[in-house]
Amino acid sequence: MSALARRYYVRALEQLRRGEMDDATEGFRQALELAPMFVEARVGYANAVARTDALHAANSLRTGLARTDLRPHQRLLLQRSLGDVLLAVGPAGYREAEDAYHEAWRLGDRLGMPQVDLHDRLARLRAKTGRFTDALDELLAAARARP
Repeated sequence: MSALARRYYVRALEQLRRGEMDDATEGFRQALELAPMFVEARVGYANAVARTDALHAANSLRTGLARTDLRPHQRLLLQRSLGDVLLAVGPAGYREAEDAYHEAWRLGDRLGMPQVDLHDRLARLRAKTGRFTDALDELLAAARARP
């Protein structure tokens, strides 16, 4: 990855921290333009864009996931982010969000990086879809999980 892409990314993170959403979004976009495989920039871009256009954010993450040269931990990060963004889409995105979280869970297990915090996300998702017993099960699983 180029040093310039990294600079755009670091500046965008700072702008995001200060609440300068438009500037942060543009910085992440520029970093991605220079380095399309820069997964952290893609996630940052998606998170910034999701506040106003969750479908566009999800499509950006899907574009990243379509790459065949991703490393497993990069795919894990993109899947987690896709689930989060699809929650913001609303009911139309819930099923795919659940699939993204499950894929992230499987990847984490294969990598020896358990994704325990996904219990919380799945619990929220299941509560939004009226599956309250499943939501409670996820919360109980989170409580029993080892940190």
